[in-house]
Amino acid sequence: MNSKFDGPLVSAFESDPTGVIKQELITYRVKNGMLRKEITQRRFNKDHTDWHDSSSVDPLMEWK
Repeated sequence: MNSKFDGPLVSAFESDPTGVIKQELITYRVKNGMLRKEITQRRFNKDHTDWHDSSSVDPLMEWK
């Protein structure tokens, strides 16, 4: 996420995580002629003292 662009997406990521189980950001990007789905996740433990971040990239189709 690019925080220099203000708006509701930035606010959502800066909000209080109380009660949040998982946050997920999905980005569709064209890179090297391929449409890709990039997924970034944050999963919180029960008491919100720790979290686990992960990311994945799925190539979807050639983009011309």
